[in-house]
Amino acid sequence: MLKLNSSRLIIFMLVALNVSCTIRKLPFNFTKNIDSAFLQSVLQGSKSVLATEKNATSARIYKAGFLQGWMEQDHFVDWAVLSKQRKNEFTSFNRGGKSEYDVYLILFETKNGGKNSFLLFTVQRPWSDTDTATGFSPFYYGILENRASGAYLLADETFKIAAKHATYSPTNRRSNKLYFLLDKQYGSAFKSDSLRIEKVVLAQDNQLSDNKALVISVDEVLGDKVSLIMRYEDTIILKP
Repeated sequence: MLKLNSSRLIIFMLVALNVSCTIRKLPFNFTKNIDSAFLQSVLQGSKSVLATEKNATSARIYKAGFLQGWMEQDHFVDWAVLSKQRKNEFTSFNRGGKSEYDVYLILFETKNGGKNSFLLFTVQRPWSDTDTATGFSPFYYGILENRASGAYLLADETFKIAAKHATYSPTNRRSNKLYFLLDKQYGSAFKSDSLRIEKVVLAQDNQLSDNKALVISVDEVLGDKVSLIMRYEDTIILKP
C-alpha cells in the first residue's frame, strides 16, 4: 500500500506528471485522441536519433492503472493511491475516489526487422471519468532495446501535447535520455502479454547525484511487485 505522497513521488519520478495548481478538465478519450493519425504524427515528426523507423505498420497498446481513494492505515483514514491490481485492499471507508492515473505504453512494430520504438505517458483523470483528463505527463519516445542484462526502454525524446478542438498533436519536442528497465519475470519481447518497469535510470545530470546516473527502484518506492505491470490491451493498425 502507498501513502498519497509516496505514490505521487513515484509517478513523478517515472513519468514526471505535471498537474497545475488550478485543475482544468480536458476532454480526452484514448481511442478517439490517441488514434492512428496522432501516432503517425509522433513517428513522422520525431527527432529521435535512436528510433529512426518512420513506417511502422501497427502499434501495440499496454496499460497499467492507479486508483486514489480512502484507506485505513495506522488508525487513520486518509487518501492513498494503489495499483488497480491491489484494489481489494480498499476498506469499507472507501465511498468514492479522487483521481485515477492511467499509464500507457505503446510499442510500434517496425518493418524489415528494425528496432521497435515506443511511446510512454500517463494520463490523470477524475474518478471513473474515462472521457476527461486533468493532467498529462511528458510523452517519452525511444526504442525497445535488448542486451545481455535484459530488455529496457531507452527514451531520447520527450514532448508535450497541444489540444486544438478535438485533436491532439505533439509539441515542444526535446532531447532526453532516460532508461526504463523491464522486469525479467514478465514479458520483455515485443509481443509479450505483459511488461513491467522494474527500475528507472536517469543518465543525465540531476540534482541528487550531479553527473552520476540515478537509479530508481520501483519495488522499493512502491513497496510491492504488482504495480506498473502493463497488460496488453489492443493493436492499432497504422498502415495496411
